[in-house]
Parts: sequence; C-alpha cells; structure tokens
Amino acid sequence: MANVPDDDTQSIVVGTGNDQIAIHLKQGPTNQSQSLLLTSILIEMGDIEIQIRRSTKATDEYKKEHILSTSSQSPSITFHNGDQEKKNKLEEKLNTNPSYWDYSVSYGPHMWGKIFPQIQCKKFQSPIRIYTEQCEYDPELAQHPFIFDVDENCCQTLENTGHSFQVTGKGHSHITGGPVHDEYQFLQFHMHWGTNDLEGAEHVIDGVRLPGELHIVTWNTSKYKTPQAAVASEQFDGIMVFGILITIVPSDNQEFNKLLELFSKITYKGEKINLNYGTILLKNLMPKDIQTYYTYDGSLTTPMCYESVRWIVFREKMGLSRRQLDQLRQLKCICKGDNVRNGSINQNFRPVMPLNGRIVYRSFH
Repeated sequence: MANVPDDDTQSIVVGTGNDQIAIHLKQGPTNQSQSLLLTSILIEMGDIEIQIRRSTKATDEYKKEHILSTSSQSPSITFHNGDQEKKNKLEEKLNTNPSYWDYSVSYGPHMWGKIFPQIQCKKFQSPIRIYTEQCEYDPELAQHPFIFDVDENCCQTLENTGHSFQVTGKGHSHITGGPVHDEYQFLQFHMHWGTNDLEGAEHVIDGVRLPGELHIVTWNTSKYKTPQAAVASEQFDGIMVFGILITIVPSDNQEFNKLLELFSKITYKGEKINLNYGTILLKNLMPKDIQTYYTYDGSLTTPMCYESVRWIVFREKMGLSRRQLDQLRQLKCICKGDNVRNGSINQNFRPVMPLNGRIVYRSFH
C-alpha cells in the first residue's frame, strides 16, 4: 500500500496491474471555521472506475453554513435561490433537449447509457487502460511511417463547445501511414482535463493517469464523402484520432500559450472566433516522435460514442505548466448571461472502458 499526498489530494493504491485498486481522495479548501471537506473520490478497479463527487451546491452550502447538506433535507432547505434557478434551467433544457449530456453526476458518463440507449450494446468503447508489456509489437507499423502533412492554414476557428475548446479547419491536410492505408484529413482538435493534477487524461498508461489529453481528430476521405458519414459508419477506419497525453512541466508551453491567449474570447459556451492565418500551427502541437505509439480499435469518447475510431496514442507527451492547466479549467460550460454560479468546465474526461478481448498494438520494442 502506498499513500501519496499531493496538496489537497491523497491517493491510496493497493496491488498492481489489473489487480490494482486506486482510491483518490480530494479535499476542498479549509480554514479555521471548517474541518476537511471531501469533494471527490475516484475508485479504480481494473477496467472499472467509480467516481463519487460532492456537488458544487453542497460545497457552497458548507462554506456558507459550515454544515453538510443531507439527502433527507427538502428542496426548500437544500437549494438557495441561485441553486433552484440552476436546477430549473437544467430541467428546462432537458425537456427541450432530451439528448442533453455533460460530465456531471446526473448527466455524465455513468448516465450516458440511459440517455442514449444505443450506447448500452456497444462493446469496443474508448478510452481504455493500456499496459505496455501486454501490447503486441507490430513490426509492420515501423515499416509504414506516418505522413502528417498539414498546411499553415489548417486551424481556422476556435470555439467553446460547452464540453471543451475545439479548433476546426478545412485547410489542406494529408495524413496516412502507420496502421492505415487510406488518406485522412484533419477535422478538429480538442482536449480533456480534470479538477486536479491527478486526473484528466482519458487513456491510462501503465497504471498512470495524467492531468490531460489532447485529441487530434481526422477522417477517412478515401472511403467516405463527409466527416459525418465517417463518424457514423461504425467502421474502425472511419476516424483516426491522435491522442497526446499531457504532463506537468515547470514553465509554460509557448506554442500552447498562443491558444490560451485567445480563451478570453471564448469563455462561454457557444462563443466562437476565426483564427488568423498561421495563428495555430497543428504540426507544432504534434510530438517530435510521431512514429512511437500505441494503436487499437475503439470509439469516440463522447456521445454517441460511435465505434468508428482507429486510435493512435503517442508515447511522447506534451508538457504544460500548472498555470496553463488552471486556465483550461476557467472555460465555462454555460452560455453568457446564464444566471448560474461557477459553471466552469473543470472535468471533462470519460472513465476507462473494458477491453473486451481487443488487442492493443505498439510500434516500438
């Protein structure tokens, strides 16, 4: 058993590999008038993750009254005016949009199967746990190196989707090689992160979950006429997603800073701006070594979770500073003008899914 404290988070890990159980405990801020306030528990058991998070409402109530709300309290006691209004807005949204989803306890990943019944029958979902020693080395991957040819005008718009930021573009791009023989074209990139530095990445490599993961999404132009057709094809050659894991470094990532400097213009959900020519260069966000990676057949990690993805998870990581990760958590999942307290995108990753007999290949010894 190992106990690894890190500021306001403690992790308890028992066992190794698939027999490992990891419990991450995160406490809220404390002062002289309150004791420790536990805000989240993440329990990992092999391919299963269970997360228990205290709601923002309960945390705010605690800070105000120094007591914890209990499930036995009536709504008139549990909700203040702002919270009740938030609850009413969400219920109104669900009534008008029954396919609404997010990363909360009520409408997050563990509820997606009920919101979208089609997901329940899917077997080859992403993300997954990847153990290097259990991956199968494929020498042919090295014999077909990736060609990642994109022009400087590939990234044309920046948008807050309410779930993450997203950069899209239709500039020239030609991507092939590695495990695929068809030609792919850049569609968009976005990112996943967590409430603290011990979570955020979707793929877990050798038992380690990093604080973030960048996804570069490309679509098969050889077989499909539109990105939508490629996504909905339910064929593993429809989409190819490049996953770049994020690690914390002491200084800012200057290339990523060019993106973060624009976040003040897309603070709220639905806000979107055009990018000037060459503002964001996709090739500068890619690892220097794009020939060393893990690959497997899987799915999108957001609804409808279509099983149409060939995943490429690079071994080389991207470094961001803690300050830069904190900037990501300032983006809002609400529209401008919504009378909702907080509303930040502070967690937007899906828990790992069962492998269900799939083979994960690696391009390196």
